Amino acid sequence: MTTALAEQLARIRSKSTNALDLKAQKRAHSQSLLFDARTAATQNFETLYQICYEGYEELCVLDASYRIFAASLFGEQSKQQDRTQMTTTQNDQLNTSIEDFLRLVGSRLLLKPALKAVEWLVRRFRDIHRQNQEDVIRFFLPFISTGLTMGDVSDLRVGCYMLLTIMASHADMEDSVIFAFMESVTTKWKTTSHAGLICLSVLAQQLHDPELPQSVFKAVTALDTLEDDLLTLHRTYKVSTLTLGIVLGLLSVLAKARDGSVLPRLRKLMENGLMDEEATIQSLRALRRSARALESEKTTNSNVHGSLADLLLRLAESDRIGENVRAVIQSAELEAENNIGTQRNLTAANETMDNGLGMTVDMNDYRTSGERNLNGDYFNDLTRRIPTKTAYEISFLSHSDSYVFDSLADAFSAVSASPEDTDRFSDLLVLRKSLGMTEPLFLSFFIRVWCGHRPVAAHSAALRTVSAYIAKEPLKADVQILFPYLLYALADESLKIRAAAKDLALELLKAYTEATDGGRNATDLPLLGQDQIYGPGDAIKILAWLSVLDAYHFLAHLLIPGLEECMLDQNHVVNLLSVGLAGLEHKKTLDSASKELTTTLRQGILAYLCSHTTSTPLLNVKLFLLQMLARIGRVGNVSRGKMLLPLLSAFIKKSQTELEGICQRDGLDLLLLMEHILEIISPNDKASMEILRNIVGSVDDPHAYSVRTAAFHRMRTIWNSIKQDTQVDLATMLLKEAIMSSSNDVGNLEAGDTLRSLPLSTAILYSFLKGLSAFALNPRNDGPSASKRRRTNREQSSDPAALNSTNVLLATKHATLVLEIIESSSAERHPALISPLFCFLSDLQQFKDNSDVDISYLQVLTMDSILAMVKNTRKPLEIQKSYSLIRTDVLVDCIRIAESPQVRKAALLLLSALASHMPESVLNSLMPIFTFMGTNILERNDDHSAYVVRQTMESVIPRLTHSLQGHKDGALLGISGLLLSFAAAFEHIPSQRRLDLFTLLTDQIGPSEYLFALLIIMMDKYPGNRKILQFATDLTRRYNPLIRLSVILKYLDTVIDARNAKPQVASVLLVTDQDRNVEDAVINLLPLVSALLRDEDMISKTNVLLQQESKDLEAVYACHAKVLEAVFQLSAQSMGKTRLSLSCLEILDASLGLMPLANLVPTFRDLLEHTDDIILRQALLSFDLRLRADQLELRSAQTACLTLLGQLVSVIARNSDVQIRRLAVVCIDRIAKKLGKRAIATVVDTAWTIAGEKCLQAGESIVRAAALRCLATVVEVSVDLFIPLLPMTTPTALGHLEFSIREDSEDEDQHNAACTFLSALLLYMPWSVTADDLERLLRVCYESANAELGVQCNTSRVGLLELAAKQVDAKACFKSLGRTWSSAMTEGPLAVKEYLSVLRLAIDRHPKHIIAMESDTLIKLFIQLFDFRRIQLSPPTEDSYVLEEIDETESAVSDCAIAMVHKLNDATFRPLFLQVTGWASPSSSSGVGNSTIYRLTAVYTFSIVTSYAALILEDSARLLKSLSPGEDNSFLLWRRVIVTLHKIFEHDQDDFFQNPDNFSPITNPLLSQLSFAGQLSMLPELIPAIVELAVATNASDHHNEINTTVLAYLRSNDPAVRLAAVQCERALTDRLGEEWLAQLPQMLPFISEGLEDDDDEVETEMQRWIVGIESILGESLTPMLQ
Repeated sequence: MTTALAEQLARIRSKSTNALDLKAQKRAHSQSLLFDARTAATQNFETLYQICYEGYEELCVLDASYRIFAASLFGEQSKQQDRTQMTTTQNDQLNTSIEDFLRLVGSRLLLKPALKAVEWLVRRFRDIHRQNQEDVIRFFLPFISTGLTMGDVSDLRVGCYMLLTIMASHADMEDSVIFAFMESVTTKWKTTSHAGLICLSVLAQQLHDPELPQSVFKAVTALDTLEDDLLTLHRTYKVSTLTLGIVLGLLSVLAKARDGSVLPRLRKLMENGLMDEEATIQSLRALRRSARALESEKTTNSNVHGSLADLLLRLAESDRIGENVRAVIQSAELEAENNIGTQRNLTAANETMDNGLGMTVDMNDYRTSGERNLNGDYFNDLTRRIPTKTAYEISFLSHSDSYVFDSLADAFSAVSASPEDTDRFSDLLVLRKSLGMTEPLFLSFFIRVWCGHRPVAAHSAALRTVSAYIAKEPLKADVQILFPYLLYALADESLKIRAAAKDLALELLKAYTEATDGGRNATDLPLLGQDQIYGPGDAIKILAWLSVLDAYHFLAHLLIPGLEECMLDQNHVVNLLSVGLAGLEHKKTLDSASKELTTTLRQGILAYLCSHTTSTPLLNVKLFLLQMLARIGRVGNVSRGKMLLPLLSAFIKKSQTELEGICQRDGLDLLLLMEHILEIISPNDKASMEILRNIVGSVDDPHAYSVRTAAFHRMRTIWNSIKQDTQVDLATMLLKEAIMSSSNDVGNLEAGDTLRSLPLSTAILYSFLKGLSAFALNPRNDGPSASKRRRTNREQSSDPAALNSTNVLLATKHATLVLEIIESSSAERHPALISPLFCFLSDLQQFKDNSDVDISYLQVLTMDSILAMVKNTRKPLEIQKSYSLIRTDVLVDCIRIAESPQVRKAALLLLSALASHMPESVLNSLMPIFTFMGTNILERNDDHSAYVVRQTMESVIPRLTHSLQGHKDGALLGISGLLLSFAAAFEHIPSQRRLDLFTLLTDQIGPSEYLFALLIIMMDKYPGNRKILQFATDLTRRYNPLIRLSVILKYLDTVIDARNAKPQVASVLLVTDQDRNVEDAVINLLPLVSALLRDEDMISKTNVLLQQESKDLEAVYACHAKVLEAVFQLSAQSMGKTRLSLSCLEILDASLGLMPLANLVPTFRDLLEHTDDIILRQALLSFDLRLRADQLELRSAQTACLTLLGQLVSVIARNSDVQIRRLAVVCIDRIAKKLGKRAIATVVDTAWTIAGEKCLQAGESIVRAAALRCLATVVEVSVDLFIPLLPMTTPTALGHLEFSIREDSEDEDQHNAACTFLSALLLYMPWSVTADDLERLLRVCYESANAELGVQCNTSRVGLLELAAKQVDAKACFKSLGRTWSSAMTEGPLAVKEYLSVLRLAIDRHPKHIIAMESDTLIKLFIQLFDFRRIQLSPPTEDSYVLEEIDETESAVSDCAIAMVHKLNDATFRPLFLQVTGWASPSSSSGVGNSTIYRLTAVYTFSIVTSYAALILEDSARLLKSLSPGEDNSFLLWRRVIVTLHKIFEHDQDDFFQNPDNFSPITNPLLSQLSFAGQLSMLPELIPAIVELAVATNASDHHNEINTTVLAYLRSNDPAVRLAAVQCERALTDRLGEEWLAQLPQMLPFISEGLEDDDDEVETEMQRWIVGIESILGESLTPMLQ
């Protein structure tokens, strides 16, 4: 059983898209209205946008109303919009825009621009047929049938097929609707494309009954290639149901006509496997039934029966369906069909039951109820979040929004399944149930619930709640406000809701019966909510109410008698009300229990219902009441229309945004609502028609187009009932209305669209054309004929100013509308209009010649209509009869003079169509057409124009080229004019057509001969345009490398020719004048050559060609060599011209990059012998770039490059140019890096030159830097073979490093290069670096650190020092460090830091035995380092380090010392330690001076273990006795002594201080430091040290000694000392606990004294100590203190 989770996942899966499913994305992208799937799949959104935006622009020309979508649906940002990545809010906004656009464009779907615009929605905002299914169906269906009847418009038919396919795939439609679509598809087809069959197959797949309509069956079987077409489509599409329908139709023909000719087709359809298994079995059963029927009939058609039996036998032997045939023959068919019939009966019964009951079991209700039973606090939890009162509401039916209703309604819906919870809910304070008969809040809440979009359970619960309330509460007020909403509930499709409404009606009847004594007494009850129910405003003023007695009669005599029928039929309440209010004339249709109502009462009820229909804020209720009241015209003198007129007026005044907002809020369709509102207007009533006309003509709000749409829909609905003569009058009225209405709003659109949608006769259209006389300079009725007017047009013309601007605008609008109507009225059906349309076109052209008014759209419409008529005319004589009226020169003028591209396109299309009827006349116009094609026609973007252009080019250009071969000035001169016309049109040609169009042009003129000319013209006409550069590259990609090289060669020859004194070819192709000289033109041309040579496609195809044994190989080499010669020649001409020289060098570099390096080495070899420094320099640079890019994996390339080393050395030797020598060294470096291991000896030989005077010893730093890097590579490659070069390279490198940091010659590049070389030596040949070299290197590095050269230099220097520390021998390294310490200290903190880093790395790098061996050297070194503070501060100078730097240095020194100590054993370290302490400590007879203090301060940063404590205890005690912590110099030493002692005490694991000999010497000096507490803050170090001493010794006498000394300080005269003593005692107590409190008797007197201390802080601290003691002892000290 499917779980709820599985169903949810399935729903999510069905609506989700997989961004990684590229095939699915491609299929979605290929769904198109205009293009086939293969073409659509290749289009990107940029190309598609260009096509579709053009259609949108044309729509905007038709009507400015479409401009509102320019920033949303058709903006530039729409190309990046992906609705799958958009939020729900953004998608809702997008759907609204799409709906608005579809509504607006729907009436123009027969126009090509509209299809283009809709194409963008389909392709960009994918799945609008799913996401916006309702909108697509609503707006497209009326026009699909029309489009399908236009048999000759193939694009339109295909688009309609596509729409039908999409809708059929994603919409659930009845068979009758699908049949209608099928009939539309097959209408007017004799032969069809696959698109038609695909559409039919998709439609058939949705059928419930596979039998096809007779007309569809006949149309399909009339196709000659039906079986083959179905077999082709079967591979991609499902044709099973369509094939089954055809088979069933053929069997029907066989049964009725006994026509055996259908058997071959029947067999082919069944044997080809076109049907799935189910359809196959169904068709076989039908076949067997037909055979039995023929067998049972005793007729003379035995041949037919025999053929049919033979067919069954043949099918049984078929490999594909034989098994199915045998199964069907052997089965008990009758029993199977009976079973199927039984099942169908059961299904039908179930459906009947469901439809009758109208009830649906909601498992969520049961589950929720169960959960409530399990959790009794559910209701409380749910209602706890609900406010206990409202802010201002007195009615939930007010037109103002309620902030609390939604939360209340949600809560009520949640508890609606439980009667107990609903009762508890109704008692909530916020609903004010106790005031239910005095204010409408309580009842209005439940009214809004059962009339809203809530679950069925909530609706019925709301009705039950009100019923219960009415039953229990005395009727103290007239609650007739419930009546309209009770009627709405009785019409609900759910029986459960209708049953609850019935109960409420019965309770109301009881209440009103009691109140009126059974209708006998008129009780005066106040109206509940009379002034409150709909809130403040005009809605209350127009309400009509029933009296209490009338309310009783409404219930008792009109509503209640029909309640039972209402339970059976949800529509019965509408019939009940409409018949009841109709009066006596409809008495026969009343229920038997109904009682005739008086006219007065019926009038009152009608007024009551109309007023509430007008006032209710619930649109769904309003719509229901409108539908109900639509069946009632008037009652007596009360007119429904008059009563509802305020409602109509109110909605007319609302803007489109307001209308959409209120409909969206209530989930209603706006157009449906407006249509029902406008049904108030009666089609046969003059007053109603006047109202309709006023709505169309007087509404000025441009956004309320839904009102007008509904109004014109009403007009279209009644059109067919209007008499023919009246139709002409109304058509004229609509035309005038459309002309005179505001042109920027919907008036013109709706009136015109209404005319377009009406079936207008030729007579009406002719009358419209006859009225277009404003553009004729001489009136047609009075002046000469049209042909004479054309002849005298240019000789005599009236002043167009005679037509004022207003008249011209009106005339333009008039003509536009008429021509649009003719076009939408299937112009091809009215060939009689060709003559007046050509007359009008001639008048337009004449008017255009003498006016500045833009009439291009009129010209397009006129020519499009004529084109449709010409195409539909199958008799050329009909056209030839009008030859005098059809002059191609007018069309040529349109092409030549018209500024509008649409006019030119339409003229070209019309000329193309006329060519089949009037070939001679059109042939004479071909050359003028082509002459002006370059700047106008080529810019067209549609497929048909492209086809016409292509055909014209293919037929004209070869002939034109051939005719120009004999031109006296040469063919190039004539061809250049042709090329120039195309170049001029480049920017106007749609981007997606440019490449194909120019390729066609190039193919026609010959790429080898004239492509270079086209490229030159393009580059010259559009200087600096990168689009042209890319386009030219793309164009040349259509041809092979040999043709491209030949084009480049001719291109370069033309450039060289341009710089000659008397240019020949260049003078024809280039445009030069005084504002643009030859040099500028040449510089503009050259970038294309580089681009062509650097093109990846060119390079790859050239490489492929070089690897093949092609006959073109030698030609390619030869052509490439000629290109290089041309480049050299051009370079020679460009001497002294910087820009031109740079361009030439770029071309040279691109030329050298065209072929693989192995193929270019011979070329490079020749270039290296060149004497021109510029060319040589560029060749070296190009070679370096190629070496850097190529992997040199081929052996041939490696060998070839190694052979160039000798030539590179020669280049260095013979050239003095700095850049050439540098580039040559760089190239050698590249070769050595990539190939050095293959030829070490050759590389080392080359290194002698690099180390010589031309490179390493050169005077130019850039050459020296390159040489140093190259030598570093040689060291890496050769290693030991580099030894002979060491004497001349190492000192030189060190010298260059020293030189690079001098203030007058700082050079970061040389500095880094030297570091690179020295790093290579240290890495690969560390033994070659002597102690002197290392000492010199260290000193230079210290100077570099002080020079502040930059981050790069710092990085390279630090890397060099790290290598020195790791690679150099320990003895040499430590000795060098010892000798260079003073240099490092002199150069500053950064140098010292790097010095210590080297020391630490060296110590860490070497093993213990090496460090032990060098311990003497190291201890001497550290003695120097420990003396750092003394040197800097005895005395301090301006150059001395600051204290922070001294501290950091001492800390680093300490770290290094500790690292050394960790690698020494006791035997080695102890004498060293004594040596250090002896050096730092003064003799016993001398005092402690500053120098000693500084040294000891440094030494005491060096932490030691307890094992060596005895060595410093005496000195520490002496220092504590002699130092004065208050002095700056002494305090730091004092502090470090204390910290050192602290660590010694803390890490005493050998009971060192248990010994009195070790304990006593340090205890008194340490404790005596408490006496300095008043001088400085020293307790953070001192007290923890005292505590650790007490912890280190656990002897009671030792503790007693410490305690006695500390307690003595409690009687000091200095409060600070007393405070320090108390704090010390507290710390000792906290740490040692009861062990320390053994001294408590000794402490008590001092504690008593401390509690009476004069100093508050001492007394407070004493209290804290007491608290600590008490917490340890668990008892109070008070008794002890007393």
